[in-house]
Amino acid sequence: MATGPDRRVRKTRKALHLALQQLMMEKGYESVTVRDIIERADVGRTTFYAHFTDKEDLLRHGVENLQDELHEAGTARPAGTGRFFAFSLPLLEHAYDNRHLSPLLVGRRGGPLLRRWFDEMVADLAREELSRRLPAQHPTRVPLATVVPFVAGGFASLLTWWIDDGLRCRPTELDERFHAVAVPGVRAALNL
Repeated sequence: MATGPDRRVRKTRKALHLALQQLMMEKGYESVTVRDIIERADVGRTTFYAHFTDKEDLLRHGVENLQDELHEAGTARPAGTGRFFAFSLPLLEHAYDNRHLSPLLVGRRGGPLLRRWFDEMVADLAREELSRRLPAQHPTRVPLATVVPFVAGGFASLLTWWIDDGLRCRPTELDERFHAVAVPGVRAALNL
């Protein structure tokens, strides 16, 4: 029974992701080349292309890994806890623990592509959770298609402010603030 990539594959991918992150911090995503990545990771061109089609594929893989981690964190909660937006605290903790990389999520160094994927990831996580919460044929005051970008945009703006402000409060405190603002509006909009 296979449980995922073997140790060598994981080690190579980790080295490539780390190289991309470092290079993005140094000179921004747009300026990074595959040649830069393979030189920094100390792997061959053939090895790189055995794992990824291009630098965008490498970046997308990193975002997908983060989304999977956040999804697992949200579904690992005991049923009936009633807490909205299970992704928010793990994502804030990730940003805090990786504060040297956090500007990549929301800043110029990550580029518009990473920011768009980040926004889509948060929207997907919010949509998935809110869809699970809505009973079939449940009447809402505001369509879910309107609520999701509201939540995702609000969260992304709050995260940007927090990072720009130097992450001066703890992730748990910011998570409580996010919930205090977002949850009453979402409950009202979706009649929950």
